[in-house]
Amino acid sequence: MSDLKLPVFYAPNGKRWKRARLFAVSVSTFVFILIAVFFFSLYATPFLPAFSIRAKPISSSNASAPNTAAPEPAEIPAQFEASPAETGARPLTIGFYVNYDDTSYASLKRNIDKIDWLAPEWVRLRDGDDPLVLDFDQKALDLIAREKPQMPVLPLVQNYKDEVWNPQILARQVATKESRQRLIDALAKMVETNKFSGLTIDLEEVPSKSQANLYEFMKELSATFHARGWLIAQAVPFDNPDWNYKAYAEFSDYLMLMAYDEHWATGGPGAIASQGWFDSILAKRMKELNPAKTIVCLGNYGYDWSNREKEASEVSFQESVLAARDSDAKISFDTATQNPYFSYEEDDGSHHTVWFLDAVTAFNEIRTAQKFKPFGYALWRLGSEDPSLWSVFGGDATAQPKIEDLKTIRYGYDIDFEGIGEILQVIAEPQDGSRTFKFADGGAIHAETYTATPSSYVIQRTGDHPGMVALTFDDGPDPDWTPRILDELKKENVPATFFVVGSYGQENPEIIKRIVADGHDIGNHSFTHPNLGELPQPVTDFEINATQRLIQSLTGRSTTLFRAPYFGDAEPQTSDEVEPIVEAKKLGYITVGLHVDPDDWQTPGTDEIVNRTIDGITNQTTDEDVRGQIVLLHDGGGDRSQTLAALPRIIETLKAKGYKFVTVSQLAGLPQEKTMPFVAENERVITRADGVAFSMFWFFDKTMKWLFWLGIVLGTGRLLFIALLAVWSHFRKTKTLVDEGFQPFVSVIVPAYNEERVIVKTLKSLLKSDYPNLEIIVVDDGSTDETSRTVRENFGDAEKVRLYTLANGGKANALNYGLKRARGEVIIGLDADTVFTPATIGELARQFADAAVGAVAGNAKVGNRLNMITKWQALEYITSQNLDRRAFDGLNAITVVPGAVGAWRRAALEQAGGFESNTLAEDQDLTLRVRQLGYRIAYAERAVAYTEAPDTFNGLAKQRFRWSFGTLQCMWKHRRALFNRKFGALGFLAMPNVWVFQILFPLVAPLMDLMFLWTMVDYLIQRLEHPKEFIAPHVAEVVYYYAFFLAVDLLAAAVGFTFERREKWRLLAWLPVQRFGYRQIMYSVMVKSVKNAFKGAVVGWNKVERKATVSEIV
Repeated sequence: MSDLKLPVFYAPNGKRWKRARLFAVSVSTFVFILIAVFFFSLYATPFLPAFSIRAKPISSSNASAPNTAAPEPAEIPAQFEASPAETGARPLTIGFYVNYDDTSYASLKRNIDKIDWLAPEWVRLRDGDDPLVLDFDQKALDLIAREKPQMPVLPLVQNYKDEVWNPQILARQVATKESRQRLIDALAKMVETNKFSGLTIDLEEVPSKSQANLYEFMKELSATFHARGWLIAQAVPFDNPDWNYKAYAEFSDYLMLMAYDEHWATGGPGAIASQGWFDSILAKRMKELNPAKTIVCLGNYGYDWSNREKEASEVSFQESVLAARDSDAKISFDTATQNPYFSYEEDDGSHHTVWFLDAVTAFNEIRTAQKFKPFGYALWRLGSEDPSLWSVFGGDATAQPKIEDLKTIRYGYDIDFEGIGEILQVIAEPQDGSRTFKFADGGAIHAETYTATPSSYVIQRTGDHPGMVALTFDDGPDPDWTPRILDELKKENVPATFFVVGSYGQENPEIIKRIVADGHDIGNHSFTHPNLGELPQPVTDFEINATQRLIQSLTGRSTTLFRAPYFGDAEPQTSDEVEPIVEAKKLGYITVGLHVDPDDWQTPGTDEIVNRTIDGITNQTTDEDVRGQIVLLHDGGGDRSQTLAALPRIIETLKAKGYKFVTVSQLAGLPQEKTMPFVAENERVITRADGVAFSMFWFFDKTMKWLFWLGIVLGTGRLLFIALLAVWSHFRKTKTLVDEGFQPFVSVIVPAYNEERVIVKTLKSLLKSDYPNLEIIVVDDGSTDETSRTVRENFGDAEKVRLYTLANGGKANALNYGLKRARGEVIIGLDADTVFTPATIGELARQFADAAVGAVAGNAKVGNRLNMITKWQALEYITSQNLDRRAFDGLNAITVVPGAVGAWRRAALEQAGGFESNTLAEDQDLTLRVRQLGYRIAYAERAVAYTEAPDTFNGLAKQRFRWSFGTLQCMWKHRRALFNRKFGALGFLAMPNVWVFQILFPLVAPLMDLMFLWTMVDYLIQRLEHPKEFIAPHVAEVVYYYAFFLAVDLLAAAVGFTFERREKWRLLAWLPVQRFGYRQIMYSVMVKSVKNAFKGAVVGWNKVERKATVSEIV
């Protein structure tokens, strides 16, 4: 029983550690430098040659403005001048919203914090049993839910059809009580379903003979809605003798006076709402209406009358000032009407007169209306307004206007275009305008001068070449579809342009290379396909630069072609939509739009894709602004079989019609060397580094995913295998008869080092044993406390107890010392912090009636379940350690007879050479040696012992490091038994189980947790970047299998509990957090173990402090 062997992994010269450390430092330095260069390259904009696609600007001419007259302003009734309204501190702000103009959404998004109610044009009347046409704008609803969920929404109900007011539909819908009730029921259902706050009734051009029916409708609607707590607002014309304002106000919560259209589209030119007209009509209305139930609707738009058109076109404020700027017309402020206007002439000789309303007119109107203290003000409409309006309107600005801010005319929401085509480049960014104004004695503004007109984004369009067609493919590369599309293009000898998503290109680098090698254009479609218009500028830059660097690293070429994800056409409508184009221009790109979109991503069918594409190209409109030559198709993002099938038919049909297929570069009239220049010489080192970094990140990502799925599969398989094997072993063992009369002499050896606090309790439990033939040998291994004295004082007269004291030499040495002095046929090793039950020794000893048994493992339990940490360990002992021993008992593959409760056949122990001290897990080492001698290792589930577990994280980490390092030593020491047929299940099941699940998995398990957490974080990021388009099948898959693994783990743990009939099942509630917490602890201790193995230094026992917290009676 020599104990002079050197510790496993011991290397006194330290060369192994030096080599390992040098390797680790070298790799870490390389990776750090590589990542630093990589991220520097992402945030350092890649060099792209500058060029412009700008065409020459077009100028306009000037013309004179008319004079107009207006009625004298009426005197404000004295009874209203000082009367307070019943509505609180400030009037409410209501915004009218329309779907047909994207600027309405842009205005809502920019000003939502100043708007109290929204009245959107979402409901129209129609004939038939279903009287409503619903047209909700989901993006507006999403914005409200995200930014201001408490804001009341009262949709407009209108009799508008085919872009005109339809009095006939209105007349029919309110004609009878039955038709009115059908309409009311439909409206109530719609409000309830969508959780709106009420409705805004906006029924216009009401026939005189239908006024009575409309009145009855409002009366009946009021009864239904008010009973359910819903609001009714009714929009009424400002001055129409057919309307009984006072009567309608009786049944509406609020009457909305539409104080505009003094002159309208089908009439002659004139002020939209002259100040005198506004003042006089408002005073007239307020004589019969309660201001606290009245909302004044302010216009902020204009009309452009042409002498060659019967009807004026409605224009926004921005369109008005843009027309003035482009035609060099001077905007005048008519002193009589206090409305601005201008005139100009077109190149075709047509004469135009434009009257409009702006922030100054709104200020004057609010100033007049405030004397009546109305409930609120409504703006017709969001998106058409002078943006400076919000300095005097909305939120607190209505009551406390920031008049000085009116001097700056903010740029609006529209975009200005020059040229024709679908290839875009921003050539001018927004500029604020300015105005001066003068106040009259009463405080109104009576003079306004536009000193500089504001301008929005100006986008140059080019690429208009009738007869040419550029096929473009988005959202690839896809490993299934892109190569097949490339094959088809090659067969047809047709060039195309591929806008690639960087993350997909990272996964499919060879396809990126092939696109370029086949002569196609390649463009930038961002790295993760987010909605760039919703992202901060640094994130947008990262998305674009990352894809550019990937393309450069794979092809040696850059690209100047860019298309933003979700970029629907060649004409962005709002500043939000144009922001990605602006940022791309700053980075050196031109943006590629499109006019032909067959929506192939929606898989409408091959025939439909072909027909839509052919129609979009061949059925050219006379409007050259929307002529289509660029086709949007998709080679990634889903099943593209329909696109692939449609492609040859599209090519064949268009070729037959004489169309020529070109790349976007050719359509722009630029050589590919300019749109896809070779990487500059001074950037090639960075490009190569980027290539390595992309490959490294790809490999890491794939490895993480592979480890996650491997962990789920192996972990689940192991749990099921262990649980089923444990059940099989249990029932197999119950059929095995145990010789109850077999009572060999037993020597219990208790090695003790500084155990004065626990030794008495341990020895008392041994002396209470119901097994008669035993002796107890206490070996004090050089304790520095009073362990020996405590034993002598308490058990000096106990004839079964013998005490030996020796110099400190370690636990193995103490056990071997006791073994030499033991007289028993069976040797039980017992940790000094452990308490046996009276039946434990007998249960262990009787197993040796089988001559094949060389060692017996008992059932160790945690005896100090005081806090979360000890309860975690109690759960682990039941569901992991003991369950494993039950399972492997039937295969004779138990790898550890625990020092807390284990017994050995003396002959086997001596044959194995006794306990050795060259590992920290002397019990596991001896178990493996005895098993390799051919003995069976048994499990006695009723041989219960209660041990003191560490009750702090630090103590637990110390103990688990000792166990983990000892296990690593044992597995390495006995590596020749691995996959050795001679040792059966031990070499083919038990030892691989230890290597995989106790050594390797602890090193990677936290990475699996990190992947799960990263999946959740990525899920949130994707939701933020793709709020409307987001789908998460991968996330659902990961969550499902992770949950499945936890469920199997819980099931296996429950199996463990079924064998432990006295255990409390509520411990299972700790299982998920215990498993997660343990993984982090085991990762740290296993890393420390591997590190110490490489170091080769001697690792001490690192004893955990004893606290004597195990109960004497358990």
